[in-house]
Amino acid sequence: MRRIKERIDPSWDQHISTIPVRFNEVDSMLVVWHGHYVAYCEQAREDYLASRGLSYRAMDATNCLAPVVSMQLEYLAPALGGDHLAVTCAHIPGGEPKLELFYEIRNAAGQLLCVAMSTQVFVDKQRQIYLSAPEPVERLFQAIRLATGKR
Repeated sequence: MRRIKERIDPSWDQHISTIPVRFNEVDSMLVVWHGHYVAYCEQAREDYLASRGLSYRAMDATNCLAPVVSMQLEYLAPALGGDHLAVTCAHIPGGEPKLELFYEIRNAAGQLLCVAMSTQVFVDKQRQIYLSAPEPVERLFQAIRLATGKR
């Protein structure tokens, strides 16, 4: 497996979610179990998409679902019980009509704990892949372009 070497480019559209580490997410050493980082990315992704006008509920209502087809995480340092994590979710431009996102998870001190990347494709409720962005997704990409000053 190749390492994730890139980091979020400041020009990418991004959203930061603050997520507390709950007691049930840590082991006996008060270290977050590795599988919970996926859930932190999921929460940040849900927040990001909703902030750009395409919540999961809106996807369902418009017959436009977005399953994750690829995800890669790299753990750099442990999150600990009681931490409040800043999870940045950023759109990686250029992959449309796929949705490619990059994540950085940091603790309150700003230490980078984990980086991740995910790819989602847009499908209808019969699981047929959209080869071009359907209208709700095109509005999402337009909102992203507006947020970054690109038309």
